[in-house]
Amino acid sequence: MAHDAKVPGISEGELIRLVNTYDRTLLGICSLLLCDRHLAEDMVQETFFRAWKGMNPSKGTEKAWLIKVAVNLCHDYHRSRWFRHQDRRVLPENLPEQAEAEDSEIILLVKQLPLPEREVVILHFWQRMGADEIASLLHITRSTVYRRLKKAQKHLKLELEGGVTP
Repeated sequence: MAHDAKVPGISEGELIRLVNTYDRTLLGICSLLLCDRHLAEDMVQETFFRAWKGMNPSKGTEKAWLIKVAVNLCHDYHRSRWFRHQDRRVLPENLPEQAEAEDSEIILLVKQLPLPEREVVILHFWQRMGADEIASLLHITRSTVYRRLKKAQKHLKLELEGGVTP
């Protein structure tokens, strides 16, 4: 017996608008978190699929919700057994497309940061999110956000000055 039960979520037109608006943002975040453009594209596609199936505007702004879904998918991948057995060297072809030549060295260094520091750097500097918003998104305290930012900045400064990292 067939029936036309509406799947909860958003309309096809709304999905197209979200993709057109946030595709590059999510791809940049996922590329930096995963250090793999093809895998990042898969995570972005899964993010939009989840939005289509069950986006709930009452959960905050659509941008924050989409970023949270994408970051959580990247976290899930990092925790997977598959990830632990992958070659995760950063290759220039895996840099986000929007990277300028002078930014590529910094992006390579950011990609080499441990995941907790990399996340806060990406969200703070690339997405211009505040500490409270990052804390809420990552389920950590505001002081943890600041601690991770400070640790990442120290690490990047040493690398850029040619020093040995801690």
